[in-house]
Amino acid sequence: MLDIEKVAQLQKNLMNEKEVVRSRLEDALIRLTGQDVSSVPTAHLIKLCRRESDTLHDDGFRLERIDAALCAIHTGLFGYCADCEEPIDLQDIIEDPTEPRCQECRVHSRYYHS
Repeated sequence: MLDIEKVAQLQKNLMNEKEVVRSRLEDALIRLTGQDVSSVPTAHLIKLCRRESDTLHDDGFRLERIDAALCAIHTGLFGYCADCEEPIDLQDIIEDPTEPRCQECRVHSRYYHS
């Protein structure tokens, strides 16, 4: 599965990506609203993005997934499926460390929620 060093590297990468995505969202929202949103909590920023255009919505969704993955690392649940709690395949984690589900649950979720 995942060793401590790999998780630490993924955490670092996620934190860097979070900064980039958050900065991009803040800049876009400042241009749209004229208000400084730099001190807005991440959860509120995500909610603001859901009300805006597709690009902001996509970045807000990505920020939400990054934040959830960082929380999973913090709580020791990183690498386990959010639905069935089985380990997520290492290759899936490497491809997208924000993926919260194993392959089987992703297929099930797409089938029942599409």
